[in-house]
Amino acid sequence: MSKRISFGLSVSEINNAVKELRKYQAEITYKCQKLAERLAEEGIYIARLKIAEYDAIYTGELLASIKSEYGGVIQDGAKWIIYTGCEWAPFVEFGTGIVGSQNPHPDTTLANWKYDVNEHGEAGWWYFNETDGQWHWTKGMPSRPFMFETGQELHKLVTKIAKEVFGS
Repeated sequence: MSKRISFGLSVSEINNAVKELRKYQAEITYKCQKLAERLAEEGIYIARLKIAEYDAIYTGELLASIKSEYGGVIQDGAKWIIYTGCEWAPFVEFGTGIVGSQNPHPDTTLANWKYDVNEHGEAGWWYFNETDGQWHWTKGMPSRPFMFETGQELHKLVTKIAKEVFGS
């Protein structure tokens, strides 16, 4: 999306060129904000899809908690945040226990994640599930990096969505 602004050297022509530049700058800023918003919308969709693909829909809380929020204007653009307010989302993302350590997150440095922190090892542990009122035994769960993969997918879509927003 380029724009050619030509002008002469008279004061009025320069003033008109400055007005055109400011108008163009506002248009670019608006489109940058729209691009960020569109990426956030797409990110919500992708994150929810990833949760479903990983069969991480236990109560539906994680799936329903995926949201985006406007983070404000930054250097002639905008910042949007894709997040989950579900308190157990990190355990799904990174995995837990000995099973998680054998099937780790692609990038454990993101949160300095540690596996099998209670040193249950192969013995596993019992936990009470309030949803079904039953005790269950586990050795943990593998990483299901739904947010990490959402970021990767968004990275692949930036150019396509930018062309849609900016019109070329």
